[in-house]
Amino acid sequence: MYFKLYNENPNSRHIRMICDILRDGGIIIYPTDTVYGIGCDIFNSQAIEKIARLKGLRTDKANFSFIVSDLSDLSNYARFVNNDIFKLMKSLLP
Repeated sequence: MYFKLYNENPNSRHIRMICDILRDGGIIIYPTDTVYGIGCDIFNSQAIEKIARLKGLRTDKANFSFIVSDLSDLSNYARFVNNDIFKLMKSLLP
């Protein structure tokens, strides 16, 4: 399936369908400021395995990135982030 979402007026039905795909363990491809990203629900191990297979990686050896809406959300996903590392991320990330 292919959905085109517009910043000005995104189609809410398409957004719901994309959310359903992610909830069901699917993966999505989305544009970033430089390249296309491959995304999934980070709490769904089968979805992560799908991405690893696509990239030809072993899941036990793969390092993946994830997106949060704000760096303050990082504490929901990481046990501990050193203060110096947090400051570095804050200065380098949008």
